[in-house]
Amino acid sequence: MAEAETAIKSRLESSTANLSGAGAIWAILAPQDAVKPYLVFEVLDENPVNVMGQETVPTECTVSVSVYADTFLECVNASNDVRTVLTRYSGVADGVTVQDCFYEGRSDNYDEGDREYSRELTFRLHYNEV
Repeated sequence: MAEAETAIKSRLESSTANLSGAGAIWAILAPQDAVKPYLVFEVLDENPVNVMGQETVPTECTVSVSVYADTFLECVNASNDVRTVLTRYSGVADGVTVQDCFYEGRSDNYDEGDREYSRELTFRLHYNEV
């Protein structure tokens, strides 16, 4: 069974050339030695709709994509590219039919200890498993 994570990773990986030099894309957690800038994504919640004991389509989920970089400008550029790649995306990505993807917001952070900038982007994704 294909899941939303499969579509997200496939979509981001197919567009890495456009992601302002993002070195890698990780699910949930990047290794400590990951080269910046990099992306981390995860599904925060998933809400299938059940009618009379059957799951209907589409399934809706909230997706978080975080960008980690050494400079704020790198972070901004990569996050703008992520928005371009995912916002209003529809199509088939690695066996998952994405009906639509909506940008919902962002939050910025700076980690003094690691001296790194991060920006978390949130999206609402509607998809069907093929």
